[in-house]
Amino acid sequence: MPRWRLQEETKNKNCGDCFDNKSGMACASSVLGSFSNLQTEGIQLVVALDVGTTHAGIAWSLCSDFEKYPLRITSLQWPTNVGASQTAYKTPSVLLVKSNGEFVAFGYDAEEKYSELANDDAHYGYYFFKDFKMALYENEKLRSDHLFFDAEGHAMKTKDIFGHIIRYMKQRLLDDLKTRGNTVKEDNILWVVTVPAIWNDGAKQFMREAALAADISEKRLRLALEPEAASIYTREILLERSSTDDQEESLVFKQGMKYIVVDLGGGTIDFTLKEVVDDNTIKDFHQATGGPWGGRTVNRMILDFLDDLLGKDVLEELKTNHKSSWLELEREVELKKKNAKGDKDGRILIQMPGELLDVFEKKTGKKLINSTAFESKYAGKIDIKGKKLRIDKCIVESCFKKCLEDIIQHTKSILEKPEAKGTQYIILVGGFAESEYMKTEMPKAFEDFKVFIPDEPWLAVMRGAVMFGQRPSVVESRIARYTYGIATIRFFLKDFDNPKHRIYEDNVPYCRNVFDKLAEVGQSFRLGETVTTEVFAHKEFMSKMKVKVFRSTEKDPRYVTDESCTAIGEMLVAMPGYGKDRKVTVSLCFGEEEITCSGINESNESVHVKLNLLADN
Repeated sequence: MPRWRLQEETKNKNCGDCFDNKSGMACASSVLGSFSNLQTEGIQLVVALDVGTTHAGIAWSLCSDFEKYPLRITSLQWPTNVGASQTAYKTPSVLLVKSNGEFVAFGYDAEEKYSELANDDAHYGYYFFKDFKMALYENEKLRSDHLFFDAEGHAMKTKDIFGHIIRYMKQRLLDDLKTRGNTVKEDNILWVVTVPAIWNDGAKQFMREAALAADISEKRLRLALEPEAASIYTREILLERSSTDDQEESLVFKQGMKYIVVDLGGGTIDFTLKEVVDDNTIKDFHQATGGPWGGRTVNRMILDFLDDLLGKDVLEELKTNHKSSWLELEREVELKKKNAKGDKDGRILIQMPGELLDVFEKKTGKKLINSTAFESKYAGKIDIKGKKLRIDKCIVESCFKKCLEDIIQHTKSILEKPEAKGTQYIILVGGFAESEYMKTEMPKAFEDFKVFIPDEPWLAVMRGAVMFGQRPSVVESRIARYTYGIATIRFFLKDFDNPKHRIYEDNVPYCRNVFDKLAEVGQSFRLGETVTTEVFAHKEFMSKMKVKVFRSTEKDPRYVTDESCTAIGEMLVAMPGYGKDRKVTVSLCFGEEEITCSGINESNESVHVKLNLLADN
C-alpha cells in the first residue's frame, strides 16, 4: 500500500497515476480564481470558419473597422449554378477525396465534380463524404481516430475530413484576401471555428485538434459556441435598430431582457437562455440544451415519403446507379423544405430528374405521367405536370410535424423552469430558420412571446462568430452543463459512506472514489473564471501526474462510480523537480467555450498541464 500525503485542513487525496509505472495518489483542495482574457495583440483580422452539418461558410472583419462598424462583416461568396441566391454565402458541407486521402474538392465544386465522375462511371476510387458533423454529436465516446463512412462504405478518419475542409477554407480566405489587395499576414489573423453549444467536451477538443492539424496556430485559434455567436449578432442588429426612431424596437434590447436563442441547424437544434446585463453584455441563465431535430430530419421525411410513393427500390436504384440525379433530387428537396408555400392551388412542386422517370418505369412497368401510377391512399393529393410532381401541401407539412413537435415541446419545457420567468423573446437563427413553415408555425405555438428572426438567419452564427472573436468580453458568464470533479480519497465516514469504497492504510479506514466537486451543473462562471486544485508529488522521481476527470448530471454526486457519473478524460500534470514536497496548483476554467487548464508550481512558474477528453486518451 503506497503512503499518501494528506492536507490537514481537507484530509482529501487526489487519485492520480504517476509516470514511474506505478499508481499513486495526490491531495486536492479547491478555491476560486481567475485569469486574463485571450490576448489579441497583433491581430488585424478576425475570420470565422463555420462548418455546419449541411452548409459551411467563411466571414471576416478588420479589427480597425470593428469598433465603429461592428456589422461591417464580409462573407465569402461561393460560385454555384444550382441554388437560390441566399445560398451564395454558404456552400454544401460535402468533401470529395481520392481513395489515397488526397483532397479533390469541397462544397458545390465537390458535388459537381462527383456528378461528372458518376455520369462517366468514373467515380470509383473517389470518396464522397457528407453529414459527418453529426458523428461528433452522436458519439459519446469519441476517439481521435474515429472513422466516418460514406454512402459506399468507404472510410476515412473524421479528423482528416475536418482537417481537409478547414485547411481548404483557410486557403480560400487567404486567396480571396490577395485578390482584394489585402496585405494582412497569416500571423495577424485570429481564426474562430464554430461548434454547437450542446456538443460534449470531447467533441469540442476534437474540433480544436482538427483545426490545429489544418495548420492553424494554437495561439491564433478560438472556438465559438454557435447559438451564443448568433445571439451576439442578433444583439448588434437590435442595438443598431434602437438608434433609429422606431420606439418599439428601441425597447427590445435592454438590461434585464431575457430571451431564448433557438439555433435551428441542419443537424442539431441548440437552445440557450440569455440575459442582457450591464453594458449590453450577455450572460447565460440556464445551461445549453438541445437535440438532433435539425432540418435534415425534414429532408429525410420527404425522401421517406418519396420512397413510399415511388417504391424504395426505385430511389435506391437512383441513389446507387444514378448519383448525379440523386444529388439533383436531394437539392430539390432541400429547396422545398425552405419554401413550402405551394403554388396557387396550395400544392408543392418537386422537380424530378429525368432518370427517375426512367427508373420508375423500369421497376414498375408504369409511366410516371399521372396520378393513376400511385397507390389509392394518395388519390387526389398528388398529380404530375411534365417532370414536376405536385404534392398536396398537407403531405409536405406532415414531414415537418415530428421535428416541429420536438422543438416546441423542448422550448416549452425550458420556459416552464423557474429561472426562465420573465422571458419574453424567442430568437430563431440558423439555416432551418429560413423555412417558411418554421417562420409560420413557431409564432403560432408561442403567441404570448415575441418570436424574432434576424435578417439572413442562416448567416447569424457565422457573422456572430466574427463579432465574438473581435470582442469575447461581450459574454459575461456561462452556465456549466454538468457537475465536474475528480476522484479523491478521504477518511471513511461511518454510517455515511458505502463500505464497498472502504480501504485501509496502517489500520486507518479511508474512502476511495469520492467525487471531489469542482463545478456544479447550473453554476454560473464568469468569462475566464477558474477553479483550482493542488496536486502533490507522492514519489521522489515522478515526472508527471495523471488525474482522472469526471462529470455528472447530478448536483451532488457522492462517488465517481455513481450511475450519474461518467469518466470524460484525464489531466496530465507535469511535476518538475525532485522530492515528495513538490506541489502544482492546477487551474481549470469553466467559463470559456471549452474547459481549459493551466498550472503553476510553488515558485509561481508555469507548469505544463494537458487535459485529454477523448476516449483514446
